[in-house]
Parts: sequence; C-alpha cells; structure tokens
Amino acid sequence: MPSDVFHDPTRSAPLSGLLVVDLTRLLPGPLAARLLADLGARVVKVEDPRGGDPVRAAAPLVDGASPLAALLLGGLESVTLDLKEAASVAALLELLAGTDVLLESFRPGTLARLGLAPTMLRQRFPRLVVCSVSGWGQEGPYAARAGHDLTYQAVGGALAATGAPPALPVADVVGAWAAVAAVLAALVARERGGGGAEGRGAWIDAALLDAAVHANVTGWAAHAAGATAVGEPLPLTGALPCYGVYRTRDGRKLALGALEPHFWARFCGAAGRPDLKSLQYAVDDDARREVTELVASHDRDEWVQLLAAHDVPVEPLLALGEAEAHPQVVARDLVRRGEDGLPRLGFPARFDGVRPRGGEEVPELGADNARVFGGPAAE
Repeated sequence: MPSDVFHDPTRSAPLSGLLVVDLTRLLPGPLAARLLADLGARVVKVEDPRGGDPVRAAAPLVDGASPLAALLLGGLESVTLDLKEAASVAALLELLAGTDVLLESFRPGTLARLGLAPTMLRQRFPRLVVCSVSGWGQEGPYAARAGHDLTYQAVGGALAATGAPPALPVADVVGAWAAVAAVLAALVARERGGGGAEGRGAWIDAALLDAAVHANVTGWAAHAAGATAVGEPLPLTGALPCYGVYRTRDGRKLALGALEPHFWARFCGAAGRPDLKSLQYAVDDDARREVTELVASHDRDEWVQLLAAHDVPVEPLLALGEAEAHPQVVARDLVRRGEDGLPRLGFPARFDGVRPRGGEEVPELGADNARVFGGPAAE
C-alpha cells in the first residue's frame, strides 16, 4: 500500500467531472456533500448570505473556528444566494443547468414554495439527480414535524435497548451514507438507462427516520424472537456476558467481544475459569455478575495483553485523543490535522490502495460567488 495515501486526488477521484450543488445545512446533508467531494465531485455549497450554514458556528469553537465545519466544509466552494429573492432563484436555476446532483434538506414543501419544486426541476433538467434529505420523509403524518437525530432514533426503535442518548448521531450519519448510496445508484442508472444526454436522473427521498430504522438491523432480528421493552438489553447491547463493556481493576474499561463459542472458550481458558464456558449466552444477572467480577480482578492492559495473546477479540475503550494516536488508526491514515490544527477524517475506504480525499480549506462564506456566477455576489 502507498504510504502517502492522503493527498493524491489524481489517483482516486471516481466522481471527477461531476458537479454537485448543495443546499443543505447542519450535519446529514453536509456530510453527504463532503463524502461526494472526497470521491472527486466538485461541490458548490449554496448558503444564505445572513450567516451561512449554522455548522460554521457549531460548538465547540477552537480559536474562533468550528472543528465540525472543518470536517464537513473543507474543499467545498461557497456561494451566497437569498432564495427568497427572484434574482437568486434565477441564478440557481442557471447553475443547475450544468449540475449533476442537487442536495437539499429543507422541510418537505419548502423548495416548491421557493419556486423550485423537485418535480419541476426534474422536468426542466432531466439528467439532474435531486436528493431531498429530510427528517421524516417527504410524505406521511410526520412529514412536516420538527425533529433531530435523537427523536428519529427514538421513534425508529434504535434507542430501545439502552433507553439512553446514543453515543453517535446514528440517524444523521447513516442517513448521509444512505443518501450518498442512493445518489451514486441514480447516477449509474442515469448512464446505463438512457445513454448519453438522454439518460434520466431521479428524485431521491432520503429520510433520517428510515436510516434510524435500518441501522438497527440486529435489533430487529432480536425483536423477531419476542417483543422487548424500552431499556431491555439485546444480545449486542449488554444482554450477553460474552459481549459487553466491563470495568477493570484500575477503573478503566474493556470491550470484550467473545461472541463466537471458540472465542469464549479461549477467554475462559486464558482467564483460568473454564467453569464459565456454559454461561456464554446466559441472559441473567448472575452470569453477568460472574464475568464482571472476573474482569474487575485485573488491570485493563493486563487483560489486553493476555487475551490478545490467545486471539480473543478484546480492546481497551479509548478516548478520542487515544484513538487518534492508536497505531492502527495511524497506519490507516484515518485522522490528520489541517493547517488550522483541526482534525480531518479520511474517507473510510481506499481505491487501489489510495484513499480518496477532497480539499481541506474551509471556504469563507460566499468566497466563490464571482467565479461561479461570473460577477459579484448574487443576493
């Protein structure tokens, strides 16, 4: 594998030549745009001239800059348009004439009120792929309802097993990936289906509720075996003694993933407790207590060294600073620091050994108006 995989866009930019116009804000839509940029697409971010995407000011701030903005907006182009003004709508329509993908995250019906209904856009620009990222979807009784990642996961059942706020914004992140997958599929269908200029785009309805439901695939499998209540752990969320997080003697935590019988047998043998082999799938407090007390009898790193030597899936729980310095994370070039000192994340896959990556610099609000529109800022 090449050692310097983070900066060679010519080696792996499969979407080079595609133009994406991004009307989204906050996390899911901008993450989808960033992923497309990493894959080589040119992304023009259209922002409100009155402050732009709120992600620019998302806390925490480091020397006045938002790390989240650095992660999401690096390498994009920024233009400002007030879409409540007819001249700005006209400028956007002119831009869309040469656009491959339009991302938007307004509430359903908002684009139509602005004179930019997706159905109209599809008729006017047949090759355009319109991806509408919304919380609840474009139809249904909740379509116009307010929401956030937490509420989509709550309704989708993704929080049921723990009954607690999630460690990750799963609906937002999986929703972004689902949107990207749908966009890529629509682009492939456009090229295969119509051929040349006659290929047709699509209107994609990407709902974060859908993502929350789909991300909980193991939960749905467990639910099929019997209804579960909120707060009732499932096999992969703490119900099984062989698969969970335990506190060690030194007050640190250990992730034990001995889900398969051969891994559990190795764990019991290495720990000197062959009597625990029968408790691997026991769903009761006593079994969990036995393993809890066993793990608490040694320090975290002692367990890691012992169990790794016996090929048992076990790792320490790391803070983000520790994760950034982990040798495998470093070897994979997953996290790097930009010139501003803020983190940048590598696209989580490689193409022929090369990790695709878009640009790094976060554009100033409206910095590309003149270049994109051929004149001063259109507001």
